[in-house]
This record gives sequence, structure tokens and C-alpha cells, in this order.
Amino acid sequence: MNQTKRQELINDLLKVNGEVSSKELADELSVSMMTINRDLKELTKWEDDIQLVHGGAIYRGENSFENPISIKEEVSVQEKKMIAKFCRTLVKPGSSVFIETGTTTLAVAREIFTIKNCQFYTNSLLVMNALSKYEDIQLHCVPGKYRDLSKGFLGLETAEFVQHFNFDVAFIGAEGINLESGVSLPNEEDAFTKKAILKQSKKTILVADHKKFDLSYLYKVGNITDFDMIVTDLPSDEETFKKLSTVTTIKSVRNEDKNDEN
Repeated sequence: MNQTKRQELINDLLKVNGEVSSKELADELSVSMMTINRDLKELTKWEDDIQLVHGGAIYRGENSFENPISIKEEVSVQEKKMIAKFCRTLVKPGSSVFIETGTTTLAVAREIFTIKNCQFYTNSLLVMNALSKYEDIQLHCVPGKYRDLSKGFLGLETAEFVQHFNFDVAFIGAEGINLESGVSLPNEEDAFTKKAILKQSKKTILVADHKKFDLSYLYKVGNITDFDMIVTDLPSDEETFKKLSTVTTIKSVRNEDKNDEN
């Protein structure tokens, strides 16, 4: 396959899937990662809607859409498990814990629910379904307007409900994390809900895989400094990681995983 046809195929994949991984493209097209990265850079020169991100690229055109949870669950599965494993160390027995909507937070819920004497609050239907079968845990469902794309309860009712609580720790996800524009989302009600949870939590942990960095969306949740810690698989030698580490505490579980293997 020549360069032109390869780039056309990559462009089509971006428009259909919303994102591509350099490694997966290299394997599928039987070319080097260097070739794929060069193709992606070329595409950004004549396609304004394509944006390079760590490990690949995303499509931000007017016809692009927020991927449903069912698709997000299949992305970065191992990375999310690594993030969740570290998050377990941040929760003390007897804590009140809020687990927000999202697939990374779902992974966290599956990891931490066995910590003794904790009270778990969530507005995520997926977290409720995952943990409701365990009779010996204290699980509270937070009300609100159901949004199927998020598989969770959001909005004014949710925000008003959480105002009556002071959570020890909250695990919150995001679609975009950018040093300048902060933590953001493509959905207004989702961002509004996360703001309310952020305000009512003593310790706030932002959990996100590497694909969420250097992205920015319309609705802002808060600044990077509003969160006590970021837990991610973004490598600590990445420039983005280094910049973020100057303003907040950020933990790379990728380094932790490598240490475990040695």
C-alpha cells in the first residue's frame, strides 16, 4: 500500500472511530511506528479536525461524537486496571468514597470495594450493577437525571443531593486534561455534576488513561490544581507529565508496573 492510500485509510478510520492508536495501525498496516507517526503528522497539515495525542490521534470534526460507555470499556483495559490498583492504596478503611461515572472509575470501584467499613456513593449505573451483588458492603445510589451515554445520573438533582455530604475521597474521570484549559468534558450536565462532587470531597483523585491528556472540551470541570492527585498511565518522562507535575501531584502507574516486573 502506498503512502497516499495508507493515509486515506487512516483518515477514514479516524472519522469512523474517533481515535486511532499508532501501535495498532502499525501492526495492522505492517509498517513501522515511525511511518505511522509521520503519516499522522502529514494528515494534520490538511485535516484541521485531526489532533495528535499521546500514542495516536483523535478526530474532532463536527460529525464526531462522544463515544458511549460500551465502547470506552474496551479501550485501555489493562491501563485502567493498573490505575485502579494504585487507587486502592489511597483509600483507608472506614472512608466515605464517591465513585463518579466513567470506565476508569468503574475499574477503581471493582478494585476498592473490599476495603473494610467503607461507605460507597455513586451516580454510575455501571458501578451499582458491578457492586450491588455484594451484600456485605455499604452502597448508596445517588439520584439524578439518567443519561444513557454516560450510564449515570447527572444534573441539578444530583448536585443538590451531594451538597448534604462531605466525602473523604472522590474518584473522578474526565475526557480532556490540559494544563492551560484544565479538566473538561463534552457534556454540560456531566461537567456540572463533577463540579458539585469536587466541591464536597476532602480528597479528589482524577483518574485518566494517557489518551485524555492535552485535550480540551467545551465544558470545564475545574483547574488542574483543584484536584489533589492525578493517577494515570502516562509515562513520567513525557513532557506533558513533567509540566503537570509542577502544579499538582501526579502518579504514573506505568512506572509502578515496570518496577513490579523487575
